[in-house]
Amino acid sequence: MDITAPARLVVDIPLTFAGTPREVFELLCPVKEYDWIPEWACTMIHSTSGVAELGCLFMRESETWITTRYEPPVRIDYTIVIPGRAVRTLSFVLTATGPGTTSAALRTTATALTQAGVGEVLGWTAEDQRRMWRLREAQANHYLTTGTRLEAPTVPTAPEPTRP
Repeated sequence: MDITAPARLVVDIPLTFAGTPREVFELLCPVKEYDWIPEWACTMIHSTSGVAELGCLFMRESETWITTRYEPPVRIDYTIVIPGRAVRTLSFVLTATGPGTTSAALRTTATALTQAGVGEVLGWTAEDQRRMWRLREAQANHYLTTGTRLEAPTVPTAPEPTRP
């Protein structure tokens, strides 16, 4: 493999959820995500239990997702293979922070496998990822507090700076 400009991007994103670690952990499943993410779609390839578990394998668009660590209700990791281009990992570590609240330490890591993957890795910036995960946080919290999906989500953004 010859990557003349290897690329790796690691992003840490703290999240806060309105639920217990067990409730939040259950949402981090390719089957359960249909309940709370409007645009979610995947094809289950392998799961003995029918839901997330160690070795669970599913496809999302051209990506292959594998559950590579499964420690309910405190940690779940996914490895995502983008054929011929890149590998991403998502690692969620959940901690109870109070009655009915959970913090999640999310780490995303993307590594180019080929020169074509460099754009894949660097094209989805740390800020893009933070914006998307703030949306997921809002969607999950809406689901955790109402039991319904947030149908018309907007990506939370920082307020515009005030000009003198």
